[in-house]
Amino acid sequence: MVRTICNLCFLILMLQVTEPVFAASHNQAAGTELRLAMLIASCTEQGNEYAIVVEKNTQHLFLYEYDGKRYKEINRFKCSTGEASGAKSVSGDKRTPEGVYFFTKKYQKKDLAPIYGTIAFSTDYPNFLDRIAGRDGHSIWMHGTNKSLRPRDSNGCVALANSDIEKLSKYITLNRTPIIIVDKISYVTGDSCKKNAESISNFLFNWNNALENGKYHEYLNYYNHKHLPDISWWPEWNKLRKKNQSSNMAFSIEIKVPIISMHKGIYVVLINQIVRTSEMDLPVGTKKIFITEKKDGLKILGEEYLVLPNMQKPTNENQENILIAACKKLKNTFADKQDIEDLINTWVKAWSAKDIKQYGKCYAKIFVSQGGARLQAWLKYKSRLNKKYKFIKVSIDNLVIKRDRNTSKVSFIQTYVSSGYKSVSLKRLELICEKGLWKICREISKNK
Repeated sequence: MVRTICNLCFLILMLQVTEPVFAASHNQAAGTELRLAMLIASCTEQGNEYAIVVEKNTQHLFLYEYDGKRYKEINRFKCSTGEASGAKSVSGDKRTPEGVYFFTKKYQKKDLAPIYGTIAFSTDYPNFLDRIAGRDGHSIWMHGTNKSLRPRDSNGCVALANSDIEKLSKYITLNRTPIIIVDKISYVTGDSCKKNAESISNFLFNWNNALENGKYHEYLNYYNHKHLPDISWWPEWNKLRKKNQSSNMAFSIEIKVPIISMHKGIYVVLINQIVRTSEMDLPVGTKKIFITEKKDGLKILGEEYLVLPNMQKPTNENQENILIAACKKLKNTFADKQDIEDLINTWVKAWSAKDIKQYGKCYAKIFVSQGGARLQAWLKYKSRLNKKYKFIKVSIDNLVIKRDRNTSKVSFIQTYVSSGYKSVSLKRLELICEKGLWKICREISKNK
């Protein structure tokens, strides 16, 4: 099995406060480079990345952008958080939660009551850490407002002036842009940030390797013993890995485009998990991993999928088997592709050999030719051509297979040579699955 982990380019976010009124409160020593303590690392594979930090103490929201070299503050807005001080713990306590969250849905003015202003974003509160700590509540949003913005005037949401959230909204990517909510921003040295980023990078590489190649106890060693995951799926996964090692279509597991934040000593890592072969990638889902530092090193407290490829909402029941299902789907896709290639090769050979019986087996019963002929009429026509020409030779190039749920489309350049005719054409075949076998149901040619 190929062991891979893609582009863990952990880049440290230099979140510098520019106005003296804010910087003075953090007592930055002369010549000392300070970075935001809530470590954020990111790749720019998808372009510029943005992060939002809410400081409840000053009732300000900060927007940061990574410009390819470092993150810098590009805007700040006044905001309003919950009436009551402290972190949210129970429903109705009018407190704003503290931690690392992600936006899950965007609402426009037409979908909102006036109190939520012109735009609103829901968050994934309560997340795994909130749930294991017994914190509850729901509907924690960042939204606009139809009234004058006053400090600490919400029921727990983060509220902004309508004009400000409209400016901010264009920088938000759902299920990717983090919003880090703290009472007061704190800073650490740049060296500390770099060391933490390297530790997380190595940890994730080794964790991913244990998933691909290790034994179950090696995999579990990356988890906190108080929060061991259910791995009832491991025997099935182990069988799948063994089959994969002997397959000519071997897959590997990769994690791409990591985003790392930290709050109160716990890292929140957002990754895209992917099953990869030499020919294609299949997204598994976007996963959050919560990591803590213990005496014996980094350990995973918990993990959950934030988004699955078809955008369905992850549930507790489908968490463990998502990766296995993705690998099986990939295997089935490649098996289908091989079956389709075999069909096309059989079709070409039978045509060239003038074997009308084998040639006819390549077609579905519902086949209709480009000229409108049904299957039996088509085969009679081909049989007459076989008798007319002394030889027929067919070859194809640039084969492309596009697989759908129940159908496939195959295109290629076809060269046809017989004792009386020669042509080069662009050909497209439409296939259906008939009694478990791929068959040709449409055939379209266009001379080059």
